[in-house]
Amino acid sequence: MASGRRLVCCLALFIFTVSLPACGGPPSMPPPTDSEQSEVAQKSIEDFIAAAKKEPKQAAQKLSILMESLEAYASEFQGPYVELRDEAKKLLDMYQNSAAKEKIDAQLDVFKQKSDALSGGASAE
Repeated sequence: MASGRRLVCCLALFIFTVSLPACGGPPSMPPPTDSEQSEVAQKSIEDFIAAAKKEPKQAAQKLSILMESLEAYASEFQGPYVELRDEAKKLLDMYQNSAAKEKIDAQLDVFKQKSDALSGGASAE
């Protein structure tokens, strides 16, 4: 349950970070850098994957929450975030259709690879 709370906290931080510039946040606060955006997205995805492997029955629900952030990233920043969102959609479809564990694990690996690509594969494991 702690990892679920951590995931929700990361998502809340992401949404807060993304919405500040759009809402005319404090002028002294610069928008997040590409590196900061990538780090938040990667951390959220890594937390989701760890939680999905630990509690597969909760994965679809957690992925639905993560999808909201990925949709926002894809809309705002385009590029690799669109690919991440698309891979997450495939994964969510697999969960919703009760795909075989092997197929889900393979899609989790693809999702992780796309996440790692945000920083050129320098993600911590």
